Amino acid sequence: MIDVDVAALASTLKSQEIALEVGTRLTAMAKDVMEDQGASLVRLMESTKVMELSVNPHLGSNLDVRG
Repeated sequence: MIDVDVAALASTLKSQEIALEVGTRLTAMAKDVMEDQGASLVRLMESTKVMELSVNPHLGSNLDVRG
């Protein structure tokens, strides 16, 4: 029969549980940071478009469909 050290097994399982929890929280934090950076990038692109139109208002207002 295999000799099982219950205390060592419980300690190992608890360590793995803690490591999984830490990994899960870090992943959630990284996701939140990426979402914030994405939203900031979208705002920057929108403000850049507004600035471009204020400098060159004629751009994008005409479409040449005659080839």
